[in-house]
Amino acid sequence: MSADSGPSDEAEPIVNDEGEVAGYLCPECDEHCFDEQKALAHCADEPEAQPKAEPAGDARNGLSREDVREHHRRIADSVAPLGALADNPTLAVTDKKGWYITRDNTDPGEEEIGEYPKERRARNFATDYDDVVGGSLERTLYALTSYKRPEAFERWEPARFDEDAGSYEYLNQKPTPSIGDSAAISAWGDVDLADDLKPQRPDLDSDTYATAEATLEAYIDAFADLYGGRDAVYALDSVGGAYIFGAPEATLPITRYYEDDEDARERVLSAFIERTNMYLQDAEARINGRVEGASEVVKPDWANNLNRQYKVPLTIHSDHDAVVTPLDVDDVSYREPTAVADAGDDLLDEVREWCEAFTATEHTEHVDDLVAALWTDEYDKHGDWKAALDAWVSTEREHEEREEQRRQAARERREERREELGGGLEGQPVTPFMQDLYDALDGIDTGDVVKHYASDSWDTGTDASGKTEFDPSWRSSKSGTSCYVDHGENRFGDAGESGGGYAAKAMALGEGIIYDADDDLGGEQWGEAVTALRDAGYDIPIWVPEAGSQDKSGGTYDQMPFWAVRKAAVALGNFPEDGFVAKTSDDGNTYPGFPGSKSYNNALDAIEEAGLEHGRERADESPIHPVYELLDGEDAPDAELHLIPITGKKVQVVIEQNGQREYKETLDRGFWSNGTKRGRVAGRAKNAVSGVEPDALKEAIKDALTKADLESDTDEFEEQMRSPREQDLRDRTVSVICWPAEESAEWVITMRPTADSPESEPQTFTFDNGQLTNADPGHFRSLHTGAFFEKIDIDPEEWANLTSHWLDIQETREREANPRKEAAVEEFLSKVDVMRVWAEEEGFAWESRNGLYKPNYKDDRDAVLIPGRWVQSWLNDNDYGDMSFSKILRDRGLMVGGTKRERIAGRQNRAWPVAASETDHTYESSHRPQDADDDDAPEDLR
Repeated sequence: MSADSGPSDEAEPIVNDEGEVAGYLCPECDEHCFDEQKALAHCADEPEAQPKAEPAGDARNGLSREDVREHHRRIADSVAPLGALADNPTLAVTDKKGWYITRDNTDPGEEEIGEYPKERRARNFATDYDDVVGGSLERTLYALTSYKRPEAFERWEPARFDEDAGSYEYLNQKPTPSIGDSAAISAWGDVDLADDLKPQRPDLDSDTYATAEATLEAYIDAFADLYGGRDAVYALDSVGGAYIFGAPEATLPITRYYEDDEDARERVLSAFIERTNMYLQDAEARINGRVEGASEVVKPDWANNLNRQYKVPLTIHSDHDAVVTPLDVDDVSYREPTAVADAGDDLLDEVREWCEAFTATEHTEHVDDLVAALWTDEYDKHGDWKAALDAWVSTEREHEEREEQRRQAARERREERREELGGGLEGQPVTPFMQDLYDALDGIDTGDVVKHYASDSWDTGTDASGKTEFDPSWRSSKSGTSCYVDHGENRFGDAGESGGGYAAKAMALGEGIIYDADDDLGGEQWGEAVTALRDAGYDIPIWVPEAGSQDKSGGTYDQMPFWAVRKAAVALGNFPEDGFVAKTSDDGNTYPGFPGSKSYNNALDAIEEAGLEHGRERADESPIHPVYELLDGEDAPDAELHLIPITGKKVQVVIEQNGQREYKETLDRGFWSNGTKRGRVAGRAKNAVSGVEPDALKEAIKDALTKADLESDTDEFEEQMRSPREQDLRDRTVSVICWPAEESAEWVITMRPTADSPESEPQTFTFDNGQLTNADPGHFRSLHTGAFFEKIDIDPEEWANLTSHWLDIQETREREANPRKEAAVEEFLSKVDVMRVWAEEEGFAWESRNGLYKPNYKDDRDAVLIPGRWVQSWLNDNDYGDMSFSKILRDRGLMVGGTKRERIAGRQNRAWPVAASETDHTYESSHRPQDADDDDAPEDLR
């Protein structure tokens, strides 16, 4: 293995929006791994050493290392255009692990002499190709889905190899390009074949290939919608699946526009990656619901990042002697892969053309489409991509500034209190300083407490030397004068019991907390006495120790104690004292707790507003998820398995030890019902808990997941596994009214607005049967955005659960059916019947009222393709524009699939595929351009 590959000694955590670690990045190649140790081991690194001996025979699948390198030398000219986009290079990565060029540090700085004998920089695909191929390539060559500014390849970082750690150490930081180095980025997806199909790739059956083709076609459509046309979409057959890209140059205008504003550039590019990944995840849900078998054949990975790798065209797959080849996005053909031996000159020419097109700068105008799709609210408001991004950047900065101002104000409030003289937090009901409490107690008139709460008779003797005698309430006194209050000392004395004290002790005696004046008052009894004084109306702040303050043992509090949170919530008027409910701790003890997550979080908000540091994490306000204890026994480690709902499709498996998260993996819901999958998860997580044998933990995890499977049909499990966003939609539903009709019912749903919506009143949505039962929630998302001016995320599974809930709570009402839809359908079909339909593309015109007959268009059904513009014009002219007419036709079987963009007669536009069987047209009766020279043709064609 070459010296320019290897893991660092730590993996960078990936943190999600909730502040949780969602995985780790390999320190060399930024590959995502769920486990930190796997991330560290992903790219093994060794010191520069003697070259490995070449294998005597075949290295892998019949190709030696020299065969591989010779192949890559042969394709060099073909892939050369891929190296840079508008003079901005990309990286060359060998076998997923070799990222850097290493050389001797010949001009070390003072701090580098003798310490850092090497220096390293990122590999430049355009200039380092020959050295990379000849020096370290073993099988597969990768490039990145992004292009970098040239200076990213000019940063030589002093380095040294740590023999013990087996990795390079750097004087400053690893020379991997950062987001600020990015000049252009592609939206990208790795549309992999399912794991069980990858090894069979050369021998997949025709049905599987057909499903793969249909699915790829659908994903290409999704990219085309994002970029505003297929001309800006590219695809590669990656052997194990396919790659789909958007034109990288579409983001060039963004980086150029923000050339002098690095902060804005980094914000926008980071958001671009995140939002395109989310866009494609949503597209996957729609496509899986629309393309039969899609989810079983392909498993897309929408995990693009700033340094995401992909196999370059013509490189060799790691497991098959086959090469990566271009896919025609206008006519997807995904069949047997191309063997290395079959990579002839024609294919080399085709690849060069593909690479030249990919790195051309012909599609920069698509930046407008991208911003409109990804920053919809801002674009709709401003109508210009630059203004939209400027507005978004400004909002982000303002939000961060407000947050910093809030934190600074809290810090200043605390500092102001610390500077107050003696009185602590005067006028405040809480304080983090125990001294404030003592000062308040010292300020209470002990005589007043005794007079009102601890004496049967007050002023029973002579007032001498500032003392007042009284008859104590806690014991009998024959003289009635054996107890006194020394007003000068502000304390009382009990001569009969040789005891005495101050206000707190007087109250303790008067309230029966203690019984003798010589008893010590401390601990819980002291607290009860102080509480009694507060209840009596004396002004005593509640002590609530902050995170980081000293506890009684001399240590520090990591966070505000829970008892202090309760006291602060009551003192600040945030929560009623009698509102706490009995909760059970892990050890079986009961304690007073907040009734729910929201009340607990509200208390934390109030504590923050008072300027106190609580150091606590906010509770998840979603339904409590299933938790399973993994290990039994008094001495067994405290380990739990959590099933945390993320979306309707995904769930997180989390293993915690002593409340600390040790393992996390995101999987498809329902995996627990499959014994094999339960075993695989257990196998991957068996090292998560320290002090437990891996095999024992593996069995415990399998047992927990088996229990989840047994509980999965219960109402409680279903409620606990409800995703937060589905629960929010349920909670916001006001009413569901069903209006039955002869052919299709109609549902009117009334919902409250979101908290952030500018709309303040509930709004109604209307669905027909097809829209309500459709697996795709896209229509609902559109309605929601239009009504509340707020986008929502909801996947098909959540949509199915939500609509099921709506049907459960619906109120049925009767009304007469509206025949308007049937009239529209009948009129439309009559227009199609008299329309001129062509058998060949040459006669078809997008601007005319005509059609193109397509035999076997889909699922062995013939279709008449009709220009979408004409259909929309006809709908508007006849006042049918408010109908979801395409859906009406599909529900009646009058269309062969949905509308889609078709390339006909050299142009691409949206067409409506009307079922030919429902019209008067046949292929034989369709017109042909040559009819113009046919005497037997109709007169209008001659």
